[in-house]
Amino acid sequence: MSPPRKILIIRPDRLGDLILSLPVAETLKENLPATVAHYLVSPRTASIAPMIDYVDGWLIDGDIDGKRLSLPNLVSKIRKAGYDCIIELKPSWRTAAAGFFSGVKMRIGTSRRFYSFFYSDRISVHRKSSGYHQTDLELKHLELFDFKDRISKPRVRVTGNGLTRAASLFDAGRKPFAVIHPGSGGSAPNWPMEHYRKLAVLIKENMKYEVVITDRDPGLQGFDGCIDLGGKTDLETLAAVLSRAEIFISGSTGPLHLADALGVPCVSFFLSRPDIGPERWGPRRNLDNVLVPPVPCGCADLPECRCLEKISPAEALEKLVNIVKFAKSTGVKEN
Repeated sequence: MSPPRKILIIRPDRLGDLILSLPVAETLKENLPATVAHYLVSPRTASIAPMIDYVDGWLIDGDIDGKRLSLPNLVSKIRKAGYDCIIELKPSWRTAAAGFFSGVKMRIGTSRRFYSFFYSDRISVHRKSSGYHQTDLELKHLELFDFKDRISKPRVRVTGNGLTRAASLFDAGRKPFAVIHPGSGGSAPNWPMEHYRKLAVLIKENMKYEVVITDRDPGLQGFDGCIDLGGKTDLETLAAVLSRAEIFISGSTGPLHLADALGVPCVSFFLSRPDIGPERWGPRRNLDNVLVPPVPCGCADLPECRCLEKISPAEALEKLVNIVKFAKSTGVKEN
């Protein structure tokens, strides 16, 4: 099989999902450096583009109002770009049909959907019960190529523009700081807000760090004495702030995966269950630093789940102290 000239990777959803899929693009470029690799992404994640140097171009699945493209418009955009291969990591009938009707020859996608006939090459992966991490599930789409080298961890870089804007917000060199991102996109239950507030106090008292809060939700109050950057950072600026942090703390969020992709030590809170637990969705570099409740979660109504309350702020502080102590003893952030 001759290598494709130009590949479109489809992942038009949330920030964390996109970041976890990035090893697909980097693996392609590592093994096929002459091949052009593009991403189809949603308007809300497109601003990550300047931070990724191994993706050659970006297609936005959205119109001027931010609504996703109609099937005819998506077909037109794909056909005009001239791809000879599509790798669909986020399957939907609309994008599957768009690849088919655009005339792209090789179309790699799942075999487990009613619309899978739109794909020329199909892979069979039962995602929810596979036992694989999400990044490994994405990399299975490359099995047809039989690559020898495989990138397994997402990687992004800090931009100069991001550093400049971050410096205008606060002096990151003034004092060591931890970042807490207490909000959640709603894809999984979150640690209680009161626990985040108590942890912020414990960090300041016991670790003598500044605490920076990064979240756009204006309703997140009660973090007295913390530096509030909520709603003040775009994605590039947020990455620059995170890159200067001693440690990052959050639940299962896109910013968690951004910090992890930057090589920042992270502590995060996940339920112990296969569909939304750390084995599937955890931060790739910081899987050992995930805190889970002492017993598996069997809650049928996840929005009402209170299992994460069982992880105390004191337990989280102990984890933070040990991670920072280890990072200082080795002097190296993981790449």
